[in-house]
Amino acid sequence: MIIFLLVGCGGGGSALSSFVPTVKFNRLALTDIDFENLSVDFVFDVHNPNPVDLPLERFDYGLDLAEIEILSGDSPDGVLLREESTSEMVLPVSLSFTGIYDLVTADRGDDNLPFRFVGGFGWDTDIGPVDVSFDESGDFPALRVPKIDLGELRVGEITDTRAGFVLDVDVDNDHGTTLDFANLDFKVKFAGTEVGVGSQEEFGSVEGATTKKLTVPFSVDYVDAATALVALASGEPLTVDLKATSDVTTPFGLVPMSINEDGDVSVVSEE
Repeated sequence: MIIFLLVGCGGGGSALSSFVPTVKFNRLALTDIDFENLSVDFVFDVHNPNPVDLPLERFDYGLDLAEIEILSGDSPDGVLLREESTSEMVLPVSLSFTGIYDLVTADRGDDNLPFRFVGGFGWDTDIGPVDVSFDESGDFPALRVPKIDLGELRVGEITDTRAGFVLDVDVDNDHGTTLDFANLDFKVKFAGTEVGVGSQEEFGSVEGATTKKLTVPFSVDYVDAATALVALASGEPLTVDLKATSDVTTPFGLVPMSINEDGDVSVVSEE
């Protein structure tokens, strides 16, 4: 990384440079993420060559995502550089994905947005005010909620007491990386009446920038299945409600996801 030094004093800069604090961007560290919020740390290595502690007097910053300013600020936040030492300075940033995607949108097939993080640190020293600027860029996590659409409701085996169903679910993965869905816990309603509750360890995988049909099989008491069987016989659609949770393996780790979808679906026989 490039270190930028701007010394606010007169001549003799080369002689005084040994007393000027230096700042080097180290890394962007993801600390927490879900489908609604994200927290990252911008980590800097800061060196104070002076024999005394230096309090941070000035700090300003601006964060752009995809060339759109997302946030800015000005706060020294009581940071103190210890004498003759190098330490990490962590600048935490928390963002709401909902707010971000009202402004910027990652291209389909991308897992990240380009970021630019600019600003400066300032100290008042015995040699005068010292300001160090930074201008860093890189990749910023862009996690999007997969789009869920209900497909057909397929009727399977029917006995005297139970009826088997399979609900098709179309899952659209906007990322460039495959999403793996597991530990699905679900509840299904037919025309407002809860009929099916279940879980499945493996729900399925959807490759990057594709839409794939995943399935939710479940068994329903024959009486509760009546509305679906009537819809099957008449050819009329049935209002189906699916509420579920699933663990999703994303490019940024395991993230829990909630599903809350309803709509009129076609009822067909698997035979």
